[in-house]
Amino acid sequence: MKRKIVLAVCTAVALWLILEANVSVAQSHYDTLTGTVVGVHRGIRKYLDVKSDQDQAAVDFRIGKKTVYIPHRYPYAGERVKIEYLTEKGVNVAYVVTIIK
Repeated sequence: MKRKIVLAVCTAVALWLILEANVSVAQSHYDTLTGTVVGVHRGIRKYLDVKSDQDQAAVDFRIGKKTVYIPHRYPYAGERVKIEYLTEKGVNVAYVVTIIK
């Protein structure tokens, strides 16, 4: 009986450690980019085209239901924005788009 209790406690601790490790790996930091909006492409998936202030390169960001806009609207072409994004499967996915005034 004592052996089963020790085994159950060890198993519970091992599972807890595995779950904590997965959570710490999943918490990734967003990259940021500041630039000027070139346009918004709407089709099956929506993309926001931004011209970077740093190197003047055009960068596409996928936007969708999880994207938060500050203020709460799509940016217009020509507006400056700060984008917080992650690269998932080779695609830049915007999570926060802040319009800079």
